[in-house]
Amino acid sequence: MITIVGAGPGTPEYLTPEAELAIANSRTVIGGGRILDAVHPPESARRVELPASGMADAVVQIVKNELNAGDVTLLVSGDPGFYSLAKKVAAHFGKENVSVIPGISSLQLMASRLGKSWAGTATLTLHGRKRPGMSELVKKIRNSSALMLLFGAPEGVAGHIAWLASEPELASAWAVIGWDIGLPGEKIIASRSLSELDAGSHTGRLAVLWLEKSDKRMAEPLSRRGVLPDEWFERRDRVPMTKEFTRSAVLSLLRPLAGANVLEIGSGSGAMTVELARAVGSSGYVVSVEVFPAAAALARLNLERAGLTQRVSIIEDSAPRGIPHEPFQAAFIGGHGEALEAVMNECFDRLETGGRLVLTSITPGATSRALSCMDGMGADTGFWRVHSSFGRKISADWLLQGNNPVDIIWGDK
Repeated sequence: MITIVGAGPGTPEYLTPEAELAIANSRTVIGGGRILDAVHPPESARRVELPASGMADAVVQIVKNELNAGDVTLLVSGDPGFYSLAKKVAAHFGKENVSVIPGISSLQLMASRLGKSWAGTATLTLHGRKRPGMSELVKKIRNSSALMLLFGAPEGVAGHIAWLASEPELASAWAVIGWDIGLPGEKIIASRSLSELDAGSHTGRLAVLWLEKSDKRMAEPLSRRGVLPDEWFERRDRVPMTKEFTRSAVLSLLRPLAGANVLEIGSGSGAMTVELARAVGSSGYVVSVEVFPAAAALARLNLERAGLTQRVSIIEDSAPRGIPHEPFQAAFIGGHGEALEAVMNECFDRLETGGRLVLTSITPGATSRALSCMDGMGADTGFWRVHSSFGRKISADWLLQGNNPVDIIWGDK
């Protein structure tokens, strides 16, 4: 029988009583030199030290050799359930021949040091593994309460942090790095953002990085861009968002909106909903119709963060069925599905004389249908096709990154 024991960070005070008992009763104890020194196996036990590198390749053979003389205890750092040798050993020898005793992981300790819950936290290890795609990491931090990364060789930590900080969404995250959590030389360094974290000033055996989305509450400097930047908004997979440049263009076509009642079809992530609520002011009102519950919930979340929930009513229904029978001074269609013409006609009917209907399209077919519908309704029609790009600074120069082209169609009643 093989007993795999999670030794925690590598100090006796973090060993569980079950782990202590297993080690005390061991005939053969296998582990890294640092852990063997820290947990004090009994003098009667045979001590087998694993190599400093190439452990994954060597451990199975070492365990196999020692099993010839009887049961063995394999010590692993942290918790055996998190990127440890346990998976490889169990796969080789069979789960029925392996017993696992859990331990305290450095991730658990890091969360406790910060006074944080790590429920809903995404985790990733770069210890002996290749870096994942940056889009994967961005997705993790967007969809999680925080992201924890376990680093490998200390000399590579600064390089990993520089690489992570090259992505703006990660660079702005609140960042804390912990060196040797649970060991005598423990160091914890916090910074307002990952881009400001000085990773080169400290070192140790093991580093854990905690990244948490920055508090993106509305602030006056953001409003000077005309609209809130895309990164301000909470995002979710498969929930669409009207991008920053498009929001700005749509608002320019709908203004003035102060004090107006505005109809929106398709809340999506709530990005346009928030901008409309900001534009109508305290004396205006926005009604947004959204058929998908997940999108409606996300829109409400972004409205709450912006402090604008009192100015908006989200109706969870399909359009045109969910459109209320009341007058509006302006209307925006961001999502319509197959019922484009029916939605446009209902929105146009709800407009007061002089009101404007604006819609966006990302397909030529929908654009053609929308223009034909505008003509059929007798609207005074306009049409823009927008190819937008945004600048991102790379060293001393700038890189242009393009957005998908968007058609913006509007009609006045």
